[in-house]
Amino acid sequence: MKKRNAFTLVELLVVIGIIAVLIGFLMPALTKARAQANSVKCKSNLRTLGQMLVIYENENKGYLFPVGPNNPVTGLPTTLGTNVPPHERWPMKLFKLKSIPDPLPYNPASYPVFPALDVATQQQIMNQFPAAPFTPSVLVCPTDLEPWECHSYVLNSHLSDKGIKGGSHNFGGLKPSEVIVAGEKVTDQRDYYMEGSSNISEFDRVVEKYRHGVRLGSNYLYHDCHVDTQLPNAALTGIDLWDLKKADVTTTQPSGG
Repeated sequence: MKKRNAFTLVELLVVIGIIAVLIGFLMPALTKARAQANSVKCKSNLRTLGQMLVIYENENKGYLFPVGPNNPVTGLPTTLGTNVPPHERWPMKLFKLKSIPDPLPYNPASYPVFPALDVATQQQIMNQFPAAPFTPSVLVCPTDLEPWECHSYVLNSHLSDKGIKGGSHNFGGLKPSEVIVAGEKVTDQRDYYMEGSSNISEFDRVVEKYRHGVRLGSNYLYHDCHVDTQLPNAALTGIDLWDLKKADVTTTQPSGG
């Protein structure tokens, strides 16, 4: 009789067990590699944002990013975020998108400037005034799934409040490489800026602190145009410049841009 060459059930189970163990070893490595790739892509997005900001600086007397007219009460520049319709926000002013709906998919005159803060009202506003047609895809981190208002990055409004320009160096003891211009926002927040002088709660509400893991933190764009990954405590110092002394520039900025 010919001898049959076949696996026994025990041998088959052993092979399957070995394969399962190998997969168990490989999965964490694959997950880590995927997370690293997403972080690199996010950094690339922020570098692109930084390049657009440099172009804006060169065309607008060195000012860092678009702002609205000065507030008559505070004298500080107003923002171009959720207080205006999507086609008037800073992503449009900065990237100058050409392929946008014409006519607009909404009536700008009906945009609620000071809506209620409940989630249902905000969802209704986002549905009625979609931001996607007016936001470049480069403003979305690949790890940030379906961010509100279709953007993952927020600008540091403390810098516009202080009239900081591209060539500024007076940061109250900090170097340009330590001053944050843009960071990552929490997915379910609509904000376009990190605001609120000396207001830690604003940082906690708006800024995503661990987008790329609890060991790394999130990615940030700095004043010298480099991008780095920082944990919250290190990032907070570069965002809320409470010790920022009188800036070496004026505070009058071109509206809009």
